[in-house]
Amino acid sequence: MKETNSNPTTLVDIQNSRDERNIPIDKVGVRNIKYPIRVLDRANEVQHTIGKFTLTVNLPHHFKGTHMSRFLEVLNEHINEVSVHGIPKILQGLRERLTAESAHLEV
Repeated sequence: MKETNSNPTTLVDIQNSRDERNIPIDKVGVRNIKYPIRVLDRANEVQHTIGKFTLTVNLPHHFKGTHMSRFLEVLNEHINEVSVHGIPKILQGLRERLTAESAHLEV
């Protein structure tokens, strides 16, 4: 019987490696993410619904990509702030978490 190597192969994290080509990525992100939100109606009553989100950022030239799960992490951190007033906080969270100059959100 042949022995197998018990050490798993280590995968290189390409996203975290430096990109020497110096090509910025204009938009990278996730789209068509269904997420619960609250909106105010004309009487300032809260209505619960589902929003379809697109979250994108630009990446500086020295990044090759990003982990898509980070977009959802930021959205989850602001679960109670998905409103007109909370959107700037979500965008700031995306910029900080993904080290991006700009972030975009569509609902």
